[in-house]
Amino acid sequence: MRELNPEMVTLARESRGMTQAALARAMNVQQGTISKIEAGLVNPSEEMIDRLARSLRYPKEFFYQVDRVHGFGSSVFYHRKRQSLPQSVLRKLHADMNIRRFHIMRLLRSAAIESAFTFRAYDLTEFGGSVEDVAQLVRADWKLPRGPVRNVTEAIESAGGVVVRCDFGTRKIDAISEWVSACPPIFFVNSHTAITGDRLRFNLAHELGHIILHQSGGGPNIEDEADRFASEFLMPADEIRSSLYRLNLPKLASLKQYWKVSMQALVMRAYRLKTITEAQMRYLFIQFGQAGYRMREPAELDIPIEKPTLLKMMIDAHANELGYSAAELSKILNLEEEEFRELYTERPLRLVRG
Repeated sequence: MRELNPEMVTLARESRGMTQAALARAMNVQQGTISKIEAGLVNPSEEMIDRLARSLRYPKEFFYQVDRVHGFGSSVFYHRKRQSLPQSVLRKLHADMNIRRFHIMRLLRSAAIESAFTFRAYDLTEFGGSVEDVAQLVRADWKLPRGPVRNVTEAIESAGGVVVRCDFGTRKIDAISEWVSACPPIFFVNSHTAITGDRLRFNLAHELGHIILHQSGGGPNIEDEADRFASEFLMPADEIRSSLYRLNLPKLASLKQYWKVSMQALVMRAYRLKTITEAQMRYLFIQFGQAGYRMREPAELDIPIEKPTLLKMMIDAHANELGYSAAELSKILNLEEEEFRELYTERPLRLVRG
């Protein structure tokens, strides 16, 4: 007789944003029963597993999965705003990340990623601590041409990373990433917030910095290192420096359209490269504030939102090349069909019905 995996009960509950007490009420049992099931002290009956499945809206097979549950990596652990997030939000985010990884690993069993380039971790000590040198090397390894990165999402996916949009349940974090063994790097982008295209690109480049620089952990400076990586990756110093003198709002607007980064990121880049003084930087930020640009730069300057395609291609390969029905795809991902469609389809799939 198969045994239920207690970790999956916890994962399912937290993915629904429920406490043990809330789940117990939904199932009309004592909280102690839920606690003992999750602790592995009680192997629930089939009838109890049916009730778990109904209350948590997962197929029963979900609770028998043996996939490894991973904790947060350095991308989240050292995030500036992590401490201000409620534990309930962090637990749900942690559960959602693990479940999405399970889905990707299952899809990869039949639809392998063909990538032109590869990800590899870099040891900063080999580069004398120069984050910028690593960013330049990544651009070279990925054969990115001079000038702005045309599409950051496409560059990441061409190297075998997977970009996933999901609802973080908070506006305080825009993106997070993880890279665990036997799985491609995954970049989670928050769909809960109306992120602008330039902000999305910088956040993805920031997470790319975490992925390749901080696999063995890091320290209190890793957020700054990821920012520096993103700046050099998106705005190489030797290419942009000459454009960052005598800055004003019209010039910054023009540079934003070319480099596809925010006006504020350009000012910070100029300050880092010493093409403007601290006083000039402060004056420009005062101008941003007076114009209302600190919260939202002009809509007419918006950079188009980049859309990931790799995960959709994996779903489409199963549907249209391997002949999977929506019901069959839902089954291999351990989702109810309605939730599968909600998460992974923008329109009805062209599928044969199973």
